[in-house]
Parts: sequence; C-alpha cells; structure tokens
Amino acid sequence: MEKEKKKRQLRWSMIVMLTICWFLPLTLLSAIMIFIVNGRINRQLAQTIETSADQAIDICQIRVNEAMAASKDASYLPEIKDSYENYLKSGDTKKLHHDVKLFLQQHYRYNSDFIMTMLYFMDRPNDLFYTYQSPELTYAEVKNFRDNVKGEVSAIAEDLDTGIAFVNINGKSYMVRNIVNTSFQPIAVLVMELDLNHMFGSLKSIWGYEKGDVYIDGNSMFGVYEKEPYEGAPNIRNMKEALYYHGGKGSYIYKRMESGRHRITYGVTLDSEAIAEEILLGRTLLFLIVIFLIPLIVVVFYFFDRHVNKPIASLRKAFKQIGEEKYGYKIADENLDEEFDALKNKFNSMSDRLKYLFEKIYLEELALRDANIMALQSQINPHFLNNTLEIINWEARMNGNRKVSSMIEALSTMLEATMNRKNIQLIPLSEELSYVDAYLYIIGQRFGENFSCRKDIDESLLSIKVPRLIIQPIIENAVEHGMNIREGGQVSLRVFRRDDKLYIEVMDNGVLTGKDKDKIYKLLNEKQEEADKQSSLSLGIRNVNERLKIIYGEECGLTIVSNAQGNTVSTIIVKTELADGQ
Repeated sequence: MEKEKKKRQLRWSMIVMLTICWFLPLTLLSAIMIFIVNGRINRQLAQTIETSADQAIDICQIRVNEAMAASKDASYLPEIKDSYENYLKSGDTKKLHHDVKLFLQQHYRYNSDFIMTMLYFMDRPNDLFYTYQSPELTYAEVKNFRDNVKGEVSAIAEDLDTGIAFVNINGKSYMVRNIVNTSFQPIAVLVMELDLNHMFGSLKSIWGYEKGDVYIDGNSMFGVYEKEPYEGAPNIRNMKEALYYHGGKGSYIYKRMESGRHRITYGVTLDSEAIAEEILLGRTLLFLIVIFLIPLIVVVFYFFDRHVNKPIASLRKAFKQIGEEKYGYKIADENLDEEFDALKNKFNSMSDRLKYLFEKIYLEELALRDANIMALQSQINPHFLNNTLEIINWEARMNGNRKVSSMIEALSTMLEATMNRKNIQLIPLSEELSYVDAYLYIIGQRFGENFSCRKDIDESLLSIKVPRLIIQPIIENAVEHGMNIREGGQVSLRVFRRDDKLYIEVMDNGVLTGKDKDKIYKLLNEKQEEADKQSSLSLGIRNVNERLKIIYGEECGLTIVSNAQGNTVSTIIVKTELADGQ
C-alpha cells in the first residue's frame, strides 16, 4: 500500500497545486471581471452613443430648419410675386426671366443646403427658372429634372396648399413649396434639391457610426433603406420615442424629432468593430489584473515542466531513438523525481539489452546467410566439373586432340568462376556472361549444328552486378532435360531492364509436361532439406533460386513457365546495382 501511495504522490500533488494556486483564483477573478467589464461596456456604450447622437441630430435639425426657412423667402418676400404681377401687366417675358433668375441666384446659389433650385409658374409650366450651387453642374441636370422629376413634383404640388413637402425621386431628395399670391392662390412651384451630405453629414460623427438613414414624414430622404430598415429591429418610421437598440442583428440608435408639421426620424447603424474595440478595452483591463497572477503561474508551470514535462519529453525522445534502430541509446542522468528516475533506469537497461540481442542475432543471421550462399554455390561445382571432364574425354576419344586446347580454355574459365578465389559474391553482368559463353562453346562443340543460341542483350546493362553463376545452370538444365538435341536444340538469351529490376530470360524449345511443372514447383518452393533425393541439375536450379532470394529478398528469384507458343521460359529477376563508377 505504501508503494502504491508513492506512485500516486506526484500526480495528486500536481492536481492539488494547479487547482489551488491557479485554476480557482483565475476562475474567480475572471468571473468578477467579466461581470464588471460587461456592465461598464453596456453603460458607457449607451451613454456615449446617446450623447453623440443628440449632438449630431441637433445639427441636422438646425440645417433642416434653415432649409425650410430659406424656402419661405420665395413665398414671403415680394420679388417673385411682383415680378409675376408685372409680367401679367406688361407681358414682358424677358424681364420676368431676369428678375426671377436674379432672385434665385441671390438667395439660393450660395446656400450649402441646396444643390440646385428650380421654379416654374403655373401658367408657364414649360418655362423653368433655375440656379446651381456648384459650377460643375450642367444644364443636363435641369433637363433630367424636367424629363423625369417635374411631372411627379407637379402632382404633389397640386395637393400641397401652402405647406412644404419632402420627396425622394430617383434617388434624389427634394423640398417642394407652392408660391401663392395675396389671394392664397398658387402661382408658382419652388423645388429645391437637397445636399444630403451637408444637411445630414453630422450623423457620421455619432460614436460607432457605420451607416445612417433619415425619414421625413415617412419618406426616405437619406440612406440605403427605402422601406423596412434593419432586419429584426424596430421600424424607425413608426417609432414614437427615442430608442437605443442592441441585439443579435447588431446595434442601432433611433431618434424622432418634430419640425413644424414635419416628423423627422433618424436611424444609425453602429460599427461592430467599434463596439469590439470597446469590449477589447474591458478585456485589456482583465489582462492587466491577470498579469498579477503571472508569477504564480510561472511557478506552477516551472514545477510542471521541471518535474513532469521535461522527463516525459526525454522518454519520448529515447523511444524515438529506439524506433530508429539506435539500440543502446541512454537517457542522461538528471535530477528526477522517484517515479521518473525508476523509469529512466528501466529504459536504459532495456536499451542495453536490445543492443546486445540485436547484435547477437544480426551477426548470427549474417554468418548463416554467407554460409548458405557459399554452400549453395559450392553444390554446383562437382556436377559441372564432372560433366565438363566427360565432354572433353568424349571429344578426345572421337576426334583426337584437335579441339582439346579450346575446350580446356573454356573449362579454365568455368573453373575460375566456381573457385571464386577473392570470395566476391556479386560480379558485373559482363563477367557472368563470359562464363555463359564458355559453357556455350563447350556445348556447341559437343552437339555441333544440332544446338544454337541466340542472344538479345542490352549492352547498357553490362555493368550491373549480379550473383556469380546464375545463368549457366539454367542453360545447362535446358540442354540436359528441356530439349531434344537430335531434333535441334534452340536457346535464346535475353537481358533487359524494367523499373528497378534486371530480367534475365532463357527460352528453349523444350516442352514442359504436367509432370515437369509439378517437379519445377517443388524445386522452387520446397525447403533445402527436402531435396536430398534430387539430381545435381535440379539442385542447381534450386540453388540459383535460393541464392537470389537470400541476397535480394522474396520479390526476386527464378521462375520457369511455358509461354503461349509452348516454349519453356526461365526468368531470373534481380535488383539493379550499378558497378563502381556508374
């Protein structure tokens, strides 16, 4: 029980320390700060928005009242009425144009509330008097008013009496007023295109302003919404009192004003980024308080890193080294807690044991592989030597000594290959083919025209290294068991490359029977100890296959099959390894 208690000591100490010294104080302070900051933001935000909105809307109201007062000049001052009375008496249209245009220029041309001011008399509706605020405007603007606006304005003026109407036509806002004579009969219509940026531009000074809208008597005069503004928010055109709204769709400020008989409603959409900045201010305050916890947090994390994280990281690194086959890697001595020190010692002991076992097994397998290769290769030598001596003896008896010298040279080449004085397992393909040529010469001398061999060898592959004596046993098997030499034996040797593999293909005109195929399958798949009763040639085929698999792995080796033409095809597959200098 005491041992189990020690094992749990570090973990429970860390949990208790983190809970008491960090999580509880930080959680409590965060909750308090969130409550305080949220309350502060809401109060400050509402106060700031309402104050700036009141100031900006008051400026707008002043300019609206100024514009309405300016329009009264044309109705209350005598110039327009007198000019019209003189025209009725004299019929002098030239003087009428002069007097009316002069009046418009003097009173409205330099008024910043208006972009353009126009006037026409009831009995002369096609005769339009006008003045521009800006010299950049052209007569095209007047023509546009006459063609696209004047008709709607005239319809409004018919029911207007002596009041003022605010309208929005084709995206432009106008103020319309009738000019009446002493009998209160309309004699002319005064139309003023409002400069909305000047008149309502102060809305942009509202804290957090993003976009604004102005409605006069229910008609949209300024902004982007023509009907229902702000989805999910109150309808500002039907609002009866000022309202600050904050919800899921965003934040808005609304205010309604009265100017004479006109109802003016203001709506402003607030910038979410500006609100976010205000929230950030509260979070900054929270951060400053949290800073006071940093020393405590540092202590906790130092303890955690020193006593937990660092030892775990050392163990992870050590296991990674083992995974990369760096057996014997050890964790350096450190001042560790009891639990991790025990783990370190166990790991170092395990690593040493793995190194010893790996080296032992590796050396044993390496020695066994070399022994197997030498044993398998040596099994070829007695059989081949006996057969060659028999051929030479036969040639000497039948023909005397005429060809003995050449055959002895060929035999010498073959003996050099089998003896392998330098103990070199892999030789260039060109050298291996020289042993094949020596054997083919001897066979050719034995069978004469009854035997032929055709070669198709990619000379660019001659430097590739292959195991010694892997082709000759295959050709020998074809000569001794595969073909009927009396009827004409034909062998073709083809060497080619495909991807990272070298293919050596030996094809003869012998035919494989079902019995032959079963025998080949056993030769290429049975274990070595099961082959004691096999002939030396069969052992040669088996040995070639087993040597290839020992050296290159299971993906390489020897295959013997029949092709579509009935010929026997033996294929040797090895991995390509270029000779030095290639």
